Amino acid sequence: MDAYRCSPRQLRSFIADALQAGLVPFVTSSPGVGKSSIMKLVAKDFDLQVIDHRLSTSAPEDLSGLPRFTESGAEFVPFADLFPLEHTPVPKDKAGWMLFLDEFNSAAKSVQAAAYKLVLDKAVGQHKLHPNCVITAAGNMATDRAIVNQISTAMQSRVVHLELEVNFQEWLYDVAFANGYDQRIIGFLSQFESKLMDFNPNHSEKTFACPRTWEFTNALCQLPHWQGDLTDKAPLLTGTLTSGIATEFITFANVWKDLITIDQVVKDPKNLKIPESASAKWATIAHLMENINVVNFDDVCTYVNRQEFGISMRILFFRSTMVRHPNLRQHPSFVSAMSALAKYLII
Repeated sequence: MDAYRCSPRQLRSFIADALQAGLVPFVTSSPGVGKSSIMKLVAKDFDLQVIDHRLSTSAPEDLSGLPRFTESGAEFVPFADLFPLEHTPVPKDKAGWMLFLDEFNSAAKSVQAAAYKLVLDKAVGQHKLHPNCVITAAGNMATDRAIVNQISTAMQSRVVHLELEVNFQEWLYDVAFANGYDQRIIGFLSQFESKLMDFNPNHSEKTFACPRTWEFTNALCQLPHWQGDLTDKAPLLTGTLTSGIATEFITFANVWKDLITIDQVVKDPKNLKIPESASAKWATIAHLMENINVVNFDDVCTYVNRQEFGISMRILFFRSTMVRHPNLRQHPSFVSAMSALAKYLII
C-alpha cells in the first residue's frame, strides 16, 4: 500500500493529471485529513463547479435514472441537478463541472454496481455526461474502522487509486499560514508536529486530533473571548481535540500572554531577553512572523539570529517568512539569512 501514498501537494498534481487523461481518481485516507478540500482546490484550478454527491446515501436509481414512458417506449431519465448531460448549459464563468462522488467505498454493493457505467463510460442510463464534466471519488480506509464496503474487482479497475497521507510542512504552509490560523495553534503544532494527526483506529476517546478538528479549534480561537487564558475552555477543547492534546495546547497557549512583543524587539533587538522555555520561544517566533514588515525586519532578524534562539527557531522564522511575506525575500537581512540557512529553506 505504501506505493499509493502521496502528500497533499503530490495528490493535487496527480488528480490533475488523471483528469486531463480522462480518468477517475479515487482518493482514500484516514478521516479528517482533507480529501474534500483538495478536490475543491483541483476544481478551482480547472475552473469547475463542484457537484458534491455522497454515494453512501444514494440509491441505485440515483445513478441509473428513473424510468418514464414515451410514445415509442420507455427510458431512464437522470436527475437534472446531479448530472450535467451533453446539452446542459455550462455554468456562467465556469469551464465545466467536477462530479465528486464522496464516501465512494461506503456505498452499498447495488449502488456501486449502478455506478459502473457512470465511472467508466461517463454515462447515466442512455445519456452521456457533458464532455466538460469530470468525475472524482474519495472515501475512508477500511483499516480505520470507518464505514467502508470493499469495492468490487469490477470497480477497482475503473478508477485510479491514490492514498493521501498527512504532511506537516505542507499543512503548515498551505493551510495554516495560507488561512491565517491562530498563532497559538501554529506555535504549538510547530513544536509538536505529531499532534496534527493523532489518529488511532482503536482509540477510546470520543474524537481525535486531525487537520479537520484543528480547523474547528482555529474557528474557536478566533472568538474575541478566546484571546486570553484558555483554562476554562478545557471541556470544549477536549471535545474537539481529545483530553490529552487539549491539556497540552492549553498549557502552551497560556504561555502566550508572556511572549516577547514586536514593539519590545524593535526597541532593543540586541539586548532584549530571549524566552527560556521551548514553548515560549515558539510562541515568540510565531508572533514575530505575524507582525514583521519592511520597516521592522532588520531589527527582528537581529533578534531572531541571536545564538540563544537556536537553529530550529531561526529555520522556522525564515521559512515562514518565505511563504507569508514574499515581498521580504529581496531584503538584505533575508538574503544574508538565506546564505546561512540555504539548505534548510527549500520548501
